[in-house]
Amino acid sequence: MKIKKFFIKLIPNKRLKHKYLLKLQVHGTNNEIIGEIPHKLNYKIYGNNNKIIFGKNTSGFTGNILIGTSDCFINNCCVEIGDNSAAFDSEIRLLEDNSFVKIGKNCMLSFGIKIWCSDTHSILNMDNKVTNIGKSIEIGNHVWIGADVKISKNVKISDDSIVGWGSVVTKQFEKTNVIIAGNPAKVVKENINWNKKRPQQILNDRTEK
Repeated sequence: MKIKKFFIKLIPNKRLKHKYLLKLQVHGTNNEIIGEIPHKLNYKIYGNNNKIIFGKNTSGFTGNILIGTSDCFINNCCVEIGDNSAAFDSEIRLLEDNSFVKIGKNCMLSFGIKIWCSDTHSILNMDNKVTNIGKSIEIGNHVWIGADVKISKNVKISDDSIVGWGSVVTKQFEKTNVIIAGNPAKVVKENINWNKKRPQQILNDRTEK
């Protein structure tokens, strides 16, 4: 079945009847959803000039994308999901202007993952300046994230990496081909890669050869 590509400029305070956007609330102007829209995602957008961009074959991406809140509109933010990436009941949240979340191609996100590009409340120094602004979260290509992982603001996870089940990721990891795990997460193994096939499937393939 051919999947149609969409470009939708969202109309504030109007309930859209498109079958892919039944669970959407939008408040603000010039907000857009671009690409092949997954039909099992919930959307809430409060603010202006925000974008959600989907690559090809992202219909397996499920959960929630939340930009801003009713008491805190935010502007000029972007969520981008790369080709062939999937998530199962995961949540992406942005709460600061000009912030972004980018998930690369061929990523596999398990259940219960929270990707929060914000602490939601402020930490101030003694000069009363905010010290915990969320700017970005970058997840590279071909990254496997285990169940119940929490990813906080200003994090980077590089290509071909794995994040262990239940980990809390709070910093940038520049090395590729690593397993990171723990709370807070750290590199626990290097020089690895991963495959969507079950271990037994790979063993069977090798036996048959």
